[in-house]
Amino acid sequence: MSDPVNTPSLLSKHRIEALVDGIFAITMTLLVIELRLPEHGELARTEVPHAVAALIPTIIAWIISFFVLAIFWVGNHRLLALARHSDLGLVWITILMLAGATLMPFATSLNSQHASPFSQSVYAFVMIWLALSTMLTARHLHRHPELCAHPVSRGAYYAAQVRSGVVVAVALGTVLISYVVYPGMANMAFALLFFVRPLGNRVQAKYDRLDRAAASEPAPAPVQ
Repeated sequence: MSDPVNTPSLLSKHRIEALVDGIFAITMTLLVIELRLPEHGELARTEVPHAVAALIPTIIAWIISFFVLAIFWVGNHRLLALARHSDLGLVWITILMLAGATLMPFATSLNSQHASPFSQSVYAFVMIWLALSTMLTARHLHRHPELCAHPVSRGAYYAAQVRSGVVVAVALGTVLISYVVYPGMANMAFALLFFVRPLGNRVQAKYDRLDRAAASEPAPAPVQ
């Protein structure tokens, strides 16, 4: 029997994981570039606290973007942990996700320096891009069990879809808030993402229970 890793359709997943780790590390580091004060000599010592206070919107945007990227990295890591191999479909879905991730520093800078419904829409667009890419990753692994050590369960698949769906809903909600309330307050809604993991875990536990119950039911008697 031939080794499945050496077949033309299957590739090593480790190159993808290395690329994801590298891009996310660089992108998360680039977020901090916007946190800068005027050059030494342009700012009196007594003006430093005021200059730092003026950076508060940028600091808030950095915190939100950093931890949102961390959430997406953890989610991608959990999905790729289910896979033993990769294929070209998974490679291109991952590249699509990474393209969205590299836009995060730009979207964060735009949103923190120019609070407006348009800036919030750009920021939300990047979030939705990342969420949809995660949905596609989960869907691809679910539909291609040959890539995984064990087929992705219904519970794990639906949990990933629910988590990403919540991200899409929250991102769209921030755009609505920016129009109706105030653009500078919209990003606070992304704090809801920290409740996404427990929600996903409940969804997975529910479907895992249903699948175990269905598997334990005796097969129907044959019709005479």
